[in-house]
Amino acid sequence: MALSRLDIALGQQGLDLPVAGEIGVLRADETQDYSALPADRLWLFNSFRPGFDALQARGYRVAAQPEGKFAAMMVHVTRSKAETLGLVASALSLCQAGGTVIVDGPRKDGIDSVLKHCRKFLEIDQVVVKNHGRMFWMTRPETLPDEILDWKCGLELSRNSDGFLTAPGMFSSAHIDAGSALLAEHFDDRLAGHIADLGAGWGWLSLQALEAGKDGITQIDLYEAEARALDAAKANISDERAQFFWSDVTKLTPAARYDAVICNPPFHQGRAATPSLGLEFITMARKLLKPGGSLWLVANRQLPYENTLAASFARLTPLAENAQFKVVLASKPIAGTTRPEQRTSRSVRRNR
Repeated sequence: MALSRLDIALGQQGLDLPVAGEIGVLRADETQDYSALPADRLWLFNSFRPGFDALQARGYRVAAQPEGKFAAMMVHVTRSKAETLGLVASALSLCQAGGTVIVDGPRKDGIDSVLKHCRKFLEIDQVVVKNHGRMFWMTRPETLPDEILDWKCGLELSRNSDGFLTAPGMFSSAHIDAGSALLAEHFDDRLAGHIADLGAGWGWLSLQALEAGKDGITQIDLYEAEARALDAAKANISDERAQFFWSDVTKLTPAARYDAVICNPPFHQGRAATPSLGLEFITMARKLLKPGGSLWLVANRQLPYENTLAASFARLTPLAENAQFKVVLASKPIAGTTRPEQRTSRSVRRNR
């Protein structure tokens, strides 16, 4: 097996971990091998439910958010520089004075920029370069520079350009997503009864649904995999009809069945495009709906969802389409899994 940057750092580059005290990893990655770290002292922190569940299934101690003090901390960079700098500041704050803080990540996710920022205010002990990525570590000083503490704002909720509470790293944190806005234009009083929002993010679609169905919606359940985004949704929505669930949508087994589902499904895991994820959301919506229920869906125009929609619902009503997005109202979920491919193709043509 090829050596990881962590293996090299521990074995060849002088990274000495403390012999006592807890070791924490922020934004722990389920694809990483942590066997080089002492398992009995290791805590992995991941607020993304699928990653949390995968790490827990491998036998690690896992939590969504860290608490207490640690002898050493490790940070995996994210695609958001503001979020990553916030994580570095959090790691330094959580680490005991004299402890070690390690930062690791691929160059494509901005590790070089993070290293440059850290060098402005802290002494870097060592850097390891391997496989298009870097790992560096530093000793936590007795007193942290104010500039480092300011980085923690990258993890805090603040008002975006549309006035909603979000934080860097969340989907469309800076403004309302254009696809969601197009879907919400078509919400009306047909949204009634018990509703589910799959992949609710920071809650904007649910807010619009509650307004459109203000006289008919009895409850809306927000399902979101990122705990930080769900916290933002709780801060944005004060309506007592809203309930919040930190969940992997692809593995839902709720007791209730819904009158309607609203959804702007994700189609990326990290940098990788994964259209199959959206297909899983559509299939889950079918399973969750009552026989007369409806799915209100927006998706990027080029994504190949039509066959799965036609195999899952007896009626498809296109509501809107532009250069980027398509909006569909899918009604009358079909029991079972799929219909024959030939019938699926005819169904798509019939309902266009």
